Amino acid sequence: MPSFVVVGDVDAGQVRALAETHFGDWIGAVAPRPEIAAEPRTRERGIVVVPRTDAVQSEIRIGHIGQPRSTPHYFPLRVLNTVLGGAFTSRLNLNLREENGFTYGVRSRFLLRTGAGPWSVSAAVGTDVTADAVREALSEITTLVAEGPTEEEVSAARDYLAGVFPLQLETTGQIASQIAELLIYDLPDDYYSDYRDRIRSVTLDEAHEAARSCIRPDEMTVLVGGDADEIKGPLEELDWAAVTVEAES
Repeated sequence: MPSFVVVGDVDAGQVRALAETHFGDWIGAVAPRPEIAAEPRTRERGIVVVPRTDAVQSEIRIGHIGQPRSTPHYFPLRVLNTVLGGAFTSRLNLNLREENGFTYGVRSRFLLRTGAGPWSVSAAVGTDVTADAVREALSEITTLVAEGPTEEEVSAARDYLAGVFPLQLETTGQIASQIAELLIYDLPDDYYSDYRDRIRSVTLDEAHEAARSCIRPDEMTVLVGGDADEIKGPLEELDWAAVTVEAES
């Protein structure tokens, strides 16, 4: 059954009357929620180059199939991703931007959907530093999975996420989007009432377990769009995985 989310200076009765006027004659059985088949996981890592002749920059994507919104690691993943690449002070940004100057910005994210969405790291870098940037990104990812974040990083990430959460509820559009998530993902009506408390309660061990469970370095694919003639050799020299060059379109 369709749901209507209306947020603003409106009267609930008026909204209900409008909905009945314009949609009240809709008929038909309630459609069952479709079953979403699990996507097959990539079992071995690889590097794929999408050639763009004479490109002065390379677009880098690193990732694999991630988690659904229903994952029990949801709150630890929010904290973990902030440490890895979800904030300006993240490991990836401090390395690739601040220390090495490879990029103006790099980010990681988990797109959590009804089924498993992608986990990815993304950055745009100069052609001449493409392999170096990939190497550093892979190093940060594998180190975080193996060793976990520090207590200081987890504490800072918790504070950051708890602090910015109210900013996601400033406008009527933002509030409507948050309510829609309750409906889409079958979350309880009071889900947001203790959201910040649940963020603040994430422990160091939970964040590390989320890394070990949800990031699989041996299954990652590195996708690079750029000048294949310039970047293929340096990527092969990383000796991380076989490099495949797609046909140029």
